Amino acid sequence: METKGLSILIPVYNTIVTKLVQDLHQQASVLDCPFEIILADDCSKPEFISENRKLAELDGVRYEQMQTNVGRAIIRNRLAQLARFDYLVIMDCDVAMVDGDFLKRYLQNETESVIFGGYTYMPEQKQKNCMLRWTYDTKLRTLSAEQRRLSPYTAFSTVNFFIKRNILLSYPFNEKLSVYGHEDSMLRCELEQQGIMIAHIDNPVYHMHLDDNESYIEKTKMGVNNLWAINGMPEFSKLTEHINLLHYYGKLKRWHFVTAAKWLFCLSKPFLLLNLKSSKPLLPLYQWFKLGYLCTIAKN
Repeated sequence: METKGLSILIPVYNTIVTKLVQDLHQQASVLDCPFEIILADDCSKPEFISENRKLAELDGVRYEQMQTNVGRAIIRNRLAQLARFDYLVIMDCDVAMVDGDFLKRYLQNETESVIFGGYTYMPEQKQKNCMLRWTYDTKLRTLSAEQRRLSPYTAFSTVNFFIKRNILLSYPFNEKLSVYGHEDSMLRCELEQQGIMIAHIDNPVYHMHLDDNESYIEKTKMGVNNLWAINGMPEFSKLTEHINLLHYYGKLKRWHFVTAAKWLFCLSKPFLLLNLKSSKPLLPLYQWFKLGYLCTIAKN
């Protein structure tokens, strides 16, 4: 049975979270409600495990160790199951606090079922070899609450969000997705289908990890692979209509242009990679890279 209070849930993988947890603990300690912070380590390297285990010495902090690497979806569901309280704040481990009122702002909006607070970057994180992720996020993802409310579902991300525990237990992350990419897309599509509103407030965290261009391209391919796996799941046939990349692929398929798009992608790929790895990547070319790559892995 759920108890009114706040469970702060952080899946951890190969990251030292000492400063993050200490800051959250300090904020939570002055709230007028019980709280807990649960860390679930997804089989990190020993040096990260030994350092993060020490955080369990703080009152209200629990540390859970996975014996194998279970992936982003399973570990978040596991955290929700472990939580004792009815309000959950779930965040990635590679974030940092912007100010000291982060938890307070979420609790001020506790009547909402799901809330996305947003995320941002520090100016000094902008580096020449990280411009693809920087450009994509700063143009399309690190938006104000007012901007996000225009597309409340597509603007949702699991970097930092608040959700009622009973909702996440009823509509958990899809555990068929074991690798990086689109577990947040599936959750927001599920919420949309169930008529559960996602509220947006300005309550960002700093996203401290900015992928270099090479790594982000590989992550993009992993995400598209996951998306194609989603497309093959009959139980999610209606949900995939709300994912833009699958929507445009569906149009190509109806027009019998998939083979032509695959051929064009293979021809243009060297030029695409040259631009995407440059200091001035173009987002339309990035979107075409994702669609073209999808056409190459799709089985028509």
